[in-house]
Amino acid sequence: GCALQAAMLSPLYKVREFKVEDSTAHSILVGWMGTASDAEAKKPEEEGDISTDAGEGQYKTAVIFPAGSPMNVSKMLTFYRKGPFDIKAEYENPDALLPGTPKELGTFRIDLPASEAAKKVLVRAKLTLHGIFTLESAQLVEDEEVEEIVKEKREIPADSKPAEEEAKPEGEEKKEPSESPEGSPKSEKKEEGSPQAEKKEGEGSPAAEKKDQEPEKKYEWVEVKKTKKRTKKTDISVVPSGIVGINPDALQKLMDAETAMQVEMNDIIETDERRNDVESYIFNMRDKTSSSGEYGEFISNDDRDAFHADLTKAEDWLYDNMDSTKAVYVEKLAELKVLGDPIEWRSKEASMRDEWVQAVKGTITNYRAAAQNPGEQFGHIAPEKLASIVAACNDMEKWLTEKQQQQATIAWQRVRPQQQRQLARQLQALQHL
Repeated sequence: GCALQAAMLSPLYKVREFKVEDSTAHSILVGWMGTASDAEAKKPEEEGDISTDAGEGQYKTAVIFPAGSPMNVSKMLTFYRKGPFDIKAEYENPDALLPGTPKELGTFRIDLPASEAAKKVLVRAKLTLHGIFTLESAQLVEDEEVEEIVKEKREIPADSKPAEEEAKPEGEEKKEPSESPEGSPKSEKKEEGSPQAEKKEGEGSPAAEKKDQEPEKKYEWVEVKKTKKRTKKTDISVVPSGIVGINPDALQKLMDAETAMQVEMNDIIETDERRNDVESYIFNMRDKTSSSGEYGEFISNDDRDAFHADLTKAEDWLYDNMDSTKAVYVEKLAELKVLGDPIEWRSKEASMRDEWVQAVKGTITNYRAAAQNPGEQFGHIAPEKLASIVAACNDMEKWLTEKQQQQATIAWQRVRPQQQRQLARQLQALQHL
């Protein structure tokens, strides 16, 4: 197989189209108990691949899948029954089977509702792609008559009037073209010997008169009820018993156990991930908050010693509680972040503060310039409103300068995580104005 696949992928070889078909090594036969109504199955037009003819009380068998039959094929069996019946499947030659292999493949009960007359039942037997025999489905086939209303074109007799004419009032009569009187100018213009005159002379022949006397055929569309036959197919349940393998109830229990095992395994995986999160946080924060680490300048020496002591305690607790639950590890990580998050925020604040200050200064400059020189774009704004905007810009600039001077005197280790939020609120207030 690997060599063949390599040849198909290689540009040096050309592999012709081929097809691999699996076949069954053992013949499979089915058996059933015959009834008197099986005689009806002899009709040549009936569906079915296997003859099911059997006498009353006679047990008949038939090979449905001979040895060497390709897999993933289906065959139809036609039965005539008045109630439920059983079909038994087994291997034809048990001597050819491996030792310990049972001959029986199972019994399948076709749960046909009881009736007085014999009903036609189609049973589909299948040899699956994996070589497993099964009765895939069963259907009750019935012919029923239904009435349909269709429109047909019908000729109207000559002595009757169409429905439209009958509906007209009695006073209204059909207008006929009036004949031209003798001596009219049209008749006088036609001279004797002319082609038209000769033609008129020929119109008096018997054949022409007969043709003129025949009335024109008329048709109308009428609604007609017609009875049609159609085939109705109803699925019938197939109840297997004694089949090889696990019964459905036991299979469902095993599937439930597998689902519970998967849920338990997912919980174990998530618990390990949360434990690793705690351990990673301890190692990373201990390294970053050292005097030479990334967050070293944003934490005081006293706070650093206290924080490292808490990290050491958490590490010892972690190694003593390797079997704790996921929720416990989540709580422990949250406790450590209460101390570590402000340190991370100070580092982020230091990297972003200059950007924010420059953005606020640019906004103040732009708004103040627009208010002092409104031009055509802002000339419609009242002078009092423009003056208030200029005053707000001056106040904002003064507040910003004072905060910068205060911040210059405060060490980064004591910065509270509110400065950037205050700056954002002041900027939003100015933009709103």
